[in-house]
Amino acid sequence: MMTSLHEKKPHLYPGLDLGYSDSKCAKTNFDEQCSGMEINTDHVVLHTYQRVKLIPNVDVFSMKLETYMRISKIPYKLDSKDWCKGPKNTVPWIDIDGIKIEDSGVIMRRLNEMFKVDLNEHLSDEEKATAWPVQKWLEEYTYWLNYHSRWYMYWDDLVVNMFECPAALNKLIRIPARWWQKKQTKAVGIGKHTDEEVNEMIIKDLEQFAKLLGDKKFIMGNKISEVDCAAFGILSQIRWCTPKSCPGHQLLTGGKQQNVMDYLDRIKDVYWPDWEKICAESKC
Repeated sequence: MMTSLHEKKPHLYPGLDLGYSDSKCAKTNFDEQCSGMEINTDHVVLHTYQRVKLIPNVDVFSMKLETYMRISKIPYKLDSKDWCKGPKNTVPWIDIDGIKIEDSGVIMRRLNEMFKVDLNEHLSDEEKATAWPVQKWLEEYTYWLNYHSRWYMYWDDLVVNMFECPAALNKLIRIPARWWQKKQTKAVGIGKHTDEEVNEMIIKDLEQFAKLLGDKKFIMGNKISEVDCAAFGILSQIRWCTPKSCPGHQLLTGGKQQNVMDYLDRIKDVYWPDWEKICAESKC
C-alpha cells in the first residue's frame, strides 16, 4: 500500500496562528487512515497551547515538534483553540488533511515518511543508538525535573511574576493546580524528593549535559539531528521560561555553561528568526 503525496508548495512562514479549527471526524489509526488515500501535505495543523510572551510555546514537546518542522521545512499552521481535542487528550497533536496524530515522537516519524525527510540520515547506526538514550534521558528525566521546578516549586515566581497572573486568580487556582502538578511528578518519582534534592538533581543534570555537548555545534557533531529538537524543547524552557530563583536557570545563564547557551542561541537564531516577534505579539 502506498500513499500519494502532493508536492510541497510555497507557504506562509511556519507556525502562523490562524485560529484554525477542523470539524472533520477521522479515525485515530494512521495506517488505516492513509491506506489508499491521497494526502494533502500542504495542510498540516499543529494543535497546541497559545503563544506566550516568554517563549513561543510553553510546552516542551510542542517546542520540540515546532523546531523539528522548521528544520525540516515542513509547512504548518498553528491552532491554539482546539489543543484539548486530540484523540488521546495529549498535547501536541497534528491534523493533516483530516488525519489526527498525537505524541511528538510518533508525529515526527509520520512526517518523516510523508515529507521524505530524515534529520538523522547523516548518523551511522551506532550514532543513532547513542542519540536515542540521550533523547530519552532528556525527555524522561530532565523534563520532569524542570516540570516539577516550574509548576510546583517555583509556581508563584512563574505564574505571578513572569506570567503576571492577577493575584486574585492565582489565589483561586494555586492550590488545586499545584496539587495536580505534585500528583503528576510523584507518579514518576521526582515529586517524592525535597525541593533541595530536586535542585541538586537539576544542577547535576545540566552539568552532565554541558560535558556531553562539549565544544560540538550540536549533540551528535556538526549537523543537527532529532535529538537536538528534544534538547532545545527542554533546555529552552529552563533558559527562557523558568524563574531566576531556580538554581538550574541560574547555572545555565550564570556564565558557567556558555557552551550550552551558545548551543541554544545557535538553534534559536537559525530556526526561530521570528522568536521575538512571536513573543512580542502574544497576549499572555
